[in-house]
Amino acid sequence: MKVVIAGGGTGGHLYPGIALAQTFQKVESNARILFVGTAQGMEARLLPEKGFPFAAISARGFVGKGISGRLKSLFLVPVGLMQSISILRNFSPQLVIGIGGYAAGPVLLAAVLLKIKRVILEPNLVPGLANKLVAPWVDLAVIAFEESRAYMKAKRFLQAGVPVRPEIVQAKSTTRPDKKTLLILGGSQGAQSINRVMVAALPHLEKMKSSLQIVHQTGKRDWEEVRAAYERSELSARVEPFIHDMAAVYAAADLVLSRAGAGTLSELGAVGKPSILVPYPLATGHQEKNAAAFVSAGASEMILDRDLDGRKLADRITTLLSDPKRLSEMSEAARRQGHPRSAEEIVEACFQLIGAGGRVPGGREEQ
Repeated sequence: MKVVIAGGGTGGHLYPGIALAQTFQKVESNARILFVGTAQGMEARLLPEKGFPFAAISARGFVGKGISGRLKSLFLVPVGLMQSISILRNFSPQLVIGIGGYAAGPVLLAAVLLKIKRVILEPNLVPGLANKLVAPWVDLAVIAFEESRAYMKAKRFLQAGVPVRPEIVQAKSTTRPDKKTLLILGGSQGAQSINRVMVAALPHLEKMKSSLQIVHQTGKRDWEEVRAAYERSELSARVEPFIHDMAAVYAAADLVLSRAGAGTLSELGAVGKPSILVPYPLATGHQEKNAAAFVSAGASEMILDRDLDGRKLADRITTLLSDPKRLSEMSEAARRQGHPRSAEEIVEACFQLIGAGGRVPGGREEQ
């Protein structure tokens, strides 16, 4: 089987694609996977490290850009489309999977023109613009939230969650009774507002210095400044611009402070970790709605970015870490939100899609 996985840009898009690629190869050892993205996205660096072939096209984001940025984005659409047609003709895949990110659109459009089967992954409760536009022309739309069906006009839906890397799904808890671990994530690029409020919160957390350790992924931009702040404090901390061993840090975490990207939420569900979520305010409301679903389920608490305050955040962290019963209840609620077999269900549906047809397994199917 030959599959093209298109999109990327951020870890939230890319890591589910990697999980799918690994599952395809686990199911069929001779499966050939080609990723298509942009030279500027993290896929250009990460995929060669993971051993997957990668092809780049010209594409730029549209949402949230000024007039000049939008014109450049529109100008690159036909360029990216022609590059995508060339790539697909040369590779001859049986299936194209769009994982999100602005590089996915031209590749999916090329697949429509070349009559190649098409699947999209929509991890957010409210779909992005690209997926809304291409949904009527795909053969299967995979969603994480039931509510997403109302936003897309796809032929068939599969509610199967978001694929999570196998090493994270299989992670075993290594939490310690004598020391609580707070894990701080802002997405693959870090989150400046979370970094800044944590620096402000450090003096108020020092009362827990004997029982608290912190693992903080800052992103490259703020790493040196945040690391220096932790060094001035009396708290035990590991501060990294990017964390590669996510399975290990999830396993050790008692509480996670993070953005509410769909990829992160899928991982929190898979490992059953309680969380404080701070939705990214410029994500056109997507992350806030994602977070609200986890809050409603009892898995998380939410603080809006505009309401961040160092002392209040420290109080929230201290209160939760001092309440084992509450943490346990949130952990169980998070697990109920998780889909640990997401990748397997999606890959099984893909094999059926390119075969003789048949019902899409797992979840409700709509025609």
